[in-house]
Amino acid sequence: MLRQSTLVTLSTCFTATAALTVFAASSWAQATPPAAPAATTAQAAPAAAPQGAADASAAPDITKVNYVDVGVRGTSFSDGSDEARYQRYRDLRNGLTLDAFRMTNDSSTRRFTLAVDHAGYRDQRYFASVDRFGKLKASFEWNQIPLFFSQDTQSLHVSASPGLLLIDDAIQSGIQSQQTTLAGVEGFAVPFEMRLKRNIANFRLSYAATDHVDISLNVRNTTKEGSQPWAGTFGFSNAVELAAPVDTRTTDVGAALEWADPRGSVRVGYDGSFFSNNIDTLVWDNPLRITDSPTAGPVQGRMPLWPDSTMNTGSVMGTLNLPKRSRATAYVSLGNQSQDATLVPFTINSALPSVALDRPTADVSAIVTAQYYTFTSRPADKVTFLARYRSYDYDNQTAVFHVGQTVSYDTSVATFEKGGTSPYSLNRKTFDAEVSYTPVSHTALRAGYTLEKMGQTFRQFDSTTEHTLRLSADLTGTNWLTLRGVYEHAKRTGEGLDDQVLDDIGEQVSLRQFDISDRVADRFSGIVFVMPLPSLSFNGSATVGDDDRDETGFGVLNGKVRSYGVGVDFVPRDQISLGLSYVYDKYATLQRSRQANPGVQFEDPTRDWTTDARERADTVTGGVDLIKLLPRTDIRFQYDYSDAESLYVYGLTPDTTLPPVQQLPAVTNRLQRATFDVRYYLTRHTAVGGMYWYDSYRVNNFAEGAETLDGVVQPSFLTIGYTHRPYTANSFVGRFSYIW
Repeated sequence: MLRQSTLVTLSTCFTATAALTVFAASSWAQATPPAAPAATTAQAAPAAAPQGAADASAAPDITKVNYVDVGVRGTSFSDGSDEARYQRYRDLRNGLTLDAFRMTNDSSTRRFTLAVDHAGYRDQRYFASVDRFGKLKASFEWNQIPLFFSQDTQSLHVSASPGLLLIDDAIQSGIQSQQTTLAGVEGFAVPFEMRLKRNIANFRLSYAATDHVDISLNVRNTTKEGSQPWAGTFGFSNAVELAAPVDTRTTDVGAALEWADPRGSVRVGYDGSFFSNNIDTLVWDNPLRITDSPTAGPVQGRMPLWPDSTMNTGSVMGTLNLPKRSRATAYVSLGNQSQDATLVPFTINSALPSVALDRPTADVSAIVTAQYYTFTSRPADKVTFLARYRSYDYDNQTAVFHVGQTVSYDTSVATFEKGGTSPYSLNRKTFDAEVSYTPVSHTALRAGYTLEKMGQTFRQFDSTTEHTLRLSADLTGTNWLTLRGVYEHAKRTGEGLDDQVLDDIGEQVSLRQFDISDRVADRFSGIVFVMPLPSLSFNGSATVGDDDRDETGFGVLNGKVRSYGVGVDFVPRDQISLGLSYVYDKYATLQRSRQANPGVQFEDPTRDWTTDARERADTVTGGVDLIKLLPRTDIRFQYDYSDAESLYVYGLTPDTTLPPVQQLPAVTNRLQRATFDVRYYLTRHTAVGGMYWYDSYRVNNFAEGAETLDGVVQPSFLTIGYTHRPYTANSFVGRFSYIW
């Protein structure tokens, strides 16, 4: 059922479009001179067509010329639709719109470009650039990207000031004294829209100081404002979902000086990134308490948000052209990352003793060194060789923060067994080598090898080593056939495992972390492209991958990926283009765990259980373009269909001592999207048209659906009503285009 207010807007939209069409067509007709008399002999010149008609029939492709699109748009939703999820990163409000503006002005020595999209809306973009050929390039872009979470979230918390979320004292007092319950005050929740907005300003400059020297500068400023879902907790039976405020700024600066001539080049650069957060701490009321208690919890919760931080990096890069068709490249950078935010005390609960901090600020710093070297050579016409070496070193120089005691859930002070923090460092070195052989024209056979060694501190393995072998074959360059296939075999092993470390923290000694665990991986991917006719082509692709971790006792045991795709494109003539594709994706992982408490259960294999995760997705994409097939008319149609399912199947051992498992339902989602775009050229300089978008989204998520989270108050936590819900939307755009 469509909303009446939206229908009124849509009626206005089509009325305005029709008026523009009539006005433009009338103007074109008045400007058209009478047709010339018919020729009386076969040798006579044919009569000239009306000027207006000739102009319209020869109308250019609007994407390649100067033009402006103005009009109106409106969107209607079916009842119960999740309007925010449909719009997400767009602003589809009803009303007048300057939807697009493009202008390019050229001369023999320079080019000026100006572009505008969705002016005045939350997803607006402005771009301008100037290019003095061979001398100067400069551009500026301002891009606004919205993120619409929900139009109907609600909360008992109200923002009293940035970073402070309060609940009415009467509500807290009534719940603590058991005069009421959370369910009894749910009606006091305040509705609000949850939005986040990102503004990006980007300036780029490149100046050729001499024939061999270039100077470049890039400044990018990104701000984020609004709120986003956030989790706070006072224990498992008192979790709180919040609308956390966001007010941050990131400024990235890059500058470089480059010298180049036929022998090679040298580039010296600087990159800096500076992040600041205007709301560095979040404080929120406990819905169940009005006073602090050493056992029942505090009246408020507190946590730090993203701290201010800086990064400064200097780099040098050089290339050298060598004899025998060879080239060498080197890149070295040295950077520093740091932040020194004021630390938040262990607890906000005044009923607990204060635990002293080792130091008042974070005093965090790290030195980052990156190196990259390449050598390419073509010693023979049929042989090409490539070698690469990369090194990344993250040296964490933060001093250990000593912790003798800590506070759990703001209710108890306890000894911290580890005694302090563990500054994490990382060093990764990668060597690649590849040789390519071309036995016949348009055919290449390649063999490659990669060695990656990674060292890290305070992980299960002190270091890991991975060997990867690649074999590939390409058949390209022919008019009717392209074939490409790649096979990879990789083996990763870890060194320096200390089982006692896992035992000390109460973990199973055979537990492995998935990103550094021993594994053997095989992967094949290939594509084929066939063009039996100049107007007809077929394509296909396939990817098969297996990931086995036989040495893992608990954690991810294996993973599989399967992906297959086919497509066809048909272009019988310049005015007609048709395409259709289908892709099938399937992913599966198997994990093992043990339901056990310390003691006898800890070593009991009958308490093992597994999770078999399976994900599948089917995607269909089709499109038709009819460009001037009908006189003065461009028609474009696009259809996308995606259907996905995620299923988690839990398994027990045959001799299990665990209770029977209740399997969870599958998580499913289906998205259909159709776009119809038509443009009719009244004259060479004017056109009218419209767009229609149809979107239908269906989702069934047992954990985050509206059926489960059916209110602000849940048995063990307080929500803001942010759920996964379906929508059906119809968007209409009527527009008038002026082209020059």
